[in-house]
Amino acid sequence: MNKIMLIINPTSGGEKALDYKVKVENKALDHFEHVETRITEKALDATNFAEEASREKYDAVLVFGGDGTVNEVISGIAEKDYIPKLAIIPGGTGNLITKLLEINQDIDGAIDELDFSSTNKIDIGKSNGNYFGYIFSIGSLPEAIHNVGIEDKTKFGMLAYAINTMKSVVTDQAFNIRVETENGNYIGPASHVLVLLTNYFADKKIFDEDKDGYANILILKDASILTKLSVIPDLLKGDVVENDHIEYIKARHIKISSDTTLETDVDGDKSDDLPVEIKVLGQHIEVYSQPRE
Repeated sequence: MNKIMLIINPTSGGEKALDYKVKVENKALDHFEHVETRITEKALDATNFAEEASREKYDAVLVFGGDGTVNEVISGIAEKDYIPKLAIIPGGTGNLITKLLEINQDIDGAIDELDFSSTNKIDIGKSNGNYFGYIFSIGSLPEAIHNVGIEDKTKFGMLAYAINTMKSVVTDQAFNIRVETENGNYIGPASHVLVLLTNYFADKKIFDEDKDGYANILILKDASILTKLSVIPDLLKGDVVENDHIEYIKARHIKISSDTTLETDVDGDKSDDLPVEIKVLGQHIEVYSQPRE
């Protein structure tokens, strides 16, 4: 009997996720004989449900939620002996992984277009014991993201993040960082470090080549606002290699440390302080989505 577990975060979709519960269940029943629905109530519920789905050998897990909930589900199935396929209905503010996979950002559209016969394999990152599907970062961006409250997220969406990010960029400081990889090291000042598992940043394609199994590491060396303003156009055009203010390395195994206490962030949620060790798990999870060119 083929079966799927639905994991729904009721605060997602502008706190309207449960309004879609029956529609999602009916969509799943078109393809699966058994549908089990679980509703999250607190942090790590989604991880625990996903671990159960892996243990019980569910064919698939469908998660309806934002980046934090998706990350919890990935954490529950990554590196397990049995990894169910993953379906994602975007219900958050950023919805980064679904954007990368070109999944419809409209909830009704995403449910209608969900095709259980088409998948893509995606890389997963692991920072110490914390998994991520899109981005690891250090600098003001993680702190700006953490400081956005649930009410503001619901009310203002991406604008809430933008306002907070602008506030924090003004007070940015450079720190000393050591980044060690199999393809070269960087030791010196930095105001941001981004480790991207794809060739996209936000929804802009910034690298032509997307080598599966490798991460793109971007180190912004200078904290001044003028430097940041000069870097942004290059970043969005993809001219990261030519910009003197950005150090670029492509690698699978990464160690990052500093002589100061620095907060890190995975997929928009707070993670361990430095030092961290990151490895890329290539082609690790199969996600229901249309073939990528």
